Amino acid sequence: MTKNKLYLFCLLLGINAVCQAQTLSIRPYVNYHHSVSTQTEPVFHSLGSFVTFPFQILIRNDNFTLSNGFEYGIAVDYRFRNDLGVELGIGYFSSMNSPFEHSSDPTRISFKTDWNYSSIVVRPLFSYAVTSGKSAFIGKIGPVFHYASAEFSTFVTDWHISDCVFDSKWSLGYSIGLEYNYRLSDRLHLAVNFGFEQYTFSPNRATVDVFGLTVSQYEIHYVNKIVGEPFSPFNPNQNNWLKEHISFNNIHFGIGIKYNLWKK
Repeated sequence: MTKNKLYLFCLLLGINAVCQAQTLSIRPYVNYHHSVSTQTEPVFHSLGSFVTFPFQILIRNDNFTLSNGFEYGIAVDYRFRNDLGVELGIGYFSSMNSPFEHSSDPTRISFKTDWNYSSIVVRPLFSYAVTSGKSAFIGKIGPVFHYASAEFSTFVTDWHISDCVFDSKWSLGYSIGLEYNYRLSDRLHLAVNFGFEQYTFSPNRATVDVFGLTVSQYEIHYVNKIVGEPFSPFNPNQNNWLKEHISFNNIHFGIGIKYNLWKK
């Protein structure tokens, strides 16, 4: 009986919140994300017997990032009478890291990597607005979910020698931002936003193709701990690898048009 009363109370609270709603709007937007930090490029797989010297240890980029890129999406904003609100944004983000030459010494073999990353972004945010005349300042905070996929190719002096494709997975982080609205008409507003976002991409599995005289393929499972045989990054038959991650720490700038579907 107590549970039924609790459910009824929550239902009435939700109905009351809906009845108190002031505006419902949609906002198509474009955001540009710019990295505020870099990291050492993760290895993620071995080239196997193709690389028979320890040069592979030296080919990691110390200024690696995939945080730079554009996002396109749409957000639905639901605002209450007291200027509190909730917003649900859904977007598409993509980033590419052009081939990076790890060795500038012309006497050494040049290794390059070519990354391609994309994700579906979901942001359920809480917001609070302060309005003055035609202007409104809206602070936002909440979690961010990325359903991401990534792959990268390795080159030796323009010779394509491997592909690594990761499984798609969800990543969780947080987002905080500020939006400025300027009222163009009763229904249309110009929206400019600025914010910070942080999350990490840690794949669970990968499929690797190594191109030599023949094409060899193997799968990798990324785990927190290796049990059994000693881990070796040069062993192509090593099915379990220690987990690595790609960090996303970025600020974003964006612009959009907000359209009021309903205003009470």
